[in-house]
Amino acid sequence: MRYLLDTAPWINGVTLPEVLPQRIRRLLASNERKGLCTISLLEAAILHRLGRLDIERTLLQLFEVGRSSDVQLVELTPAVAVKTNALSEDFHGDPFDRTIVATAAALNLKLITADPAIRDATMCAVEYYPSSPRAREVEKTAGRMSACSRRLRT
Repeated sequence: MRYLLDTAPWINGVTLPEVLPQRIRRLLASNERKGLCTISLLEAAILHRLGRLDIERTLLQLFEVGRSSDVQLVELTPAVAVKTNALSEDFHGDPFDRTIVATAAALNLKLITADPAIRDATMCAVEYYPSSPRAREVEKTAGRMSACSRRLRT
């Protein structure tokens, strides 16, 4: 296993795969096993209870479909719990994100995420993608501007 799924790409991969960039859809569609923290199930359940996760099926059905043969649940371990405290003080305090990042770092997995705060924290390897078409366009523009700046400096 090389990848760990953040909660949002996991949910989107099951419920709205078309919102994911093609590169991420290909990665999710591959037969390669991907990890999913068990805490992501709790996060999804809380989002659903709060009305922030609107799905056409039951929560249990989402979990069953989302735990396809290539998705392996990764349990919270004492090492991961300790690692959450070792994360930088600058990193936000969301316990779900802290646990998911700590899991990726502890297990040396690349985290698939659309969260720029996780990407920018550089606490684990990240396969980042912008979460919306507008954000993807901004990222492309910034990348082109950065490449242009590098050429101008050399």
